[in-house]
Amino acid sequence: MSAFYRQVPLIGVLAVVYLIVAAVFETVLDRTLFNIDLPSGAPWTFGVRDLFVVLGLVLLYLEILKSTRTGRGQIVEHIVSMLIFIGCLLLFLLVRKTGSTTFLLITVMSAIDVIAGFTVSIVAARRDLEIERVAGT
Repeated sequence: MSAFYRQVPLIGVLAVVYLIVAAVFETVLDRTLFNIDLPSGAPWTFGVRDLFVVLGLVLLYLEILKSTRTGRGQIVEHIVSMLIFIGCLLLFLLVRKTGSTTFLLITVMSAIDVIAGFTVSIVAARRDLEIERVAGT
């Protein structure tokens, strides 16, 4: 499981699960999981689509944590993350069942994963160069 976690972009897994649910169990996405009356008196409804967004945010956090690692495998993971973002964007634009706000948010999370991964890698590389320059003098 640890190798799967390290090597597979988790937001891509979420996108694939959403695509399967949207294609095969389309009515499931419209289900309400629970209703709560807030202390303000406003009703709050939490549905399956909302669950996908919450799971996506948790997975985005884990992806950002993963991007802090360094090594050769990170380059491959960045490339795969970019491919997943492009795939999500194409699915959102071209496939009717994924043309929803929920899938758009998953696509945005995928884009943030790509940007954060490259940003963290660049900052880490810059820091490594500064350390080598100071140690070499």
